[in-house]
Amino acid sequence: MILKIAFFLLGGAALVIGGLIFVIGPQVTGQIFVAALHVVSPDVSPIIALTGADIDSEMRFYSVLWMAYGAIALWIAQALPRRVVLLRIMLCLFLLGGIGRAISYFVVGAPHLLFIVLMWIEIVLPPVLLLLSFANRRSSVTTE
Repeated sequence: MILKIAFFLLGGAALVIGGLIFVIGPQVTGQIFVAALHVVSPDVSPIIALTGADIDSEMRFYSVLWMAYGAIALWIAQALPRRVVLLRIMLCLFLLGGIGRAISYFVVGAPHLLFIVLMWIEIVLPPVLLLLSFANRRSSVTTE
């Protein structure tokens, strides 16, 4: 049940974030999430690097993929445990995104705090949910 709720939340978040970027753009979306981050870290600086035609175009393009990821995640979550293999694939893709952010962090330098928080979510959450998916599988096998 926890796995199902977590994956529903992940899918919903991907849909919302992708939709916001697509409709209002990356700069405004980033500022909304920085404002939310102020709740736990009042010293967070504004995001200034999500501007320009190239960034806006690229982010709006990728936002459609985020929305697709969210829709697929919701589709998978509503049919768990039957689609658990697909859930695991989606979690691995999410983890790879976090690893990509980590590579960028070490090669290019530290991004804005918002992206560091996202990187840690993308690195920590998938393994936890993967472990839950295997634990749920074992418990359903032993109770059948």
